[in-house]
Amino acid sequence: MTSRGLMLSKTFISQNALMNNGIGRYVPQLARVTIKFCKEHGSSQGVRRYIEEEIVDFARKNPATVVYLKPRRHRSPVLVAEFLNGQTYYQSLHMLGSDTVSGFMEIYRGHSGVVYSEQGKYTYSDHPSIQGYWNPTTNKEPASALYKFPRHTSLPQEPTATEMLQQLFNSQQNSDGGAEHFSQGEKDRLETRKQGES
Repeated sequence: MTSRGLMLSKTFISQNALMNNGIGRYVPQLARVTIKFCKEHGSSQGVRRYIEEEIVDFARKNPATVVYLKPRRHRSPVLVAEFLNGQTYYQSLHMLGSDTVSGFMEIYRGHSGVVYSEQGKYTYSDHPSIQGYWNPTTNKEPASALYKFPRHTSLPQEPTATEMLQQLFNSQQNSDGGAEHFSQGEKDRLETRKQGES
């Protein structure tokens, strides 16, 4: 992700909770919902039905969100969602059914409040990659995702350099019989070197 993709408005919640929300505890970002509707006009029929049937359950399931109902005469229905980072979204509910109103309420309930922006890049290519972005598991064996750790069976390992030298020494000791292949002069020279004489 480029640095342009991380340019969020500097507010208390974007600096402290937004990117880490849910690590310690989850803080719902939707602070307040205001539903403005008309009690008589036909364009508010779906909103009135949603208020009669589902608004109490929504408020019960989301105690951190304040729900306001604001009736107003001969005006189109509007949903106003206010978030902890200071963003406010207005959604027209004109001539929408109660299911659609319920869907918009669910969208804003799970929304972070950050304005979505296109993630741009600084390079241009006539043939963009179809493989997607690199991640740490891109070139790993897929079966490694199914391992249960800690594993009691070790993976096959190559012998270390020390182990290879020990094996080579042992094979020479076994095949040659040790230091018996030296001549008498070489044996005397080795003995004097061991004792520190030159």
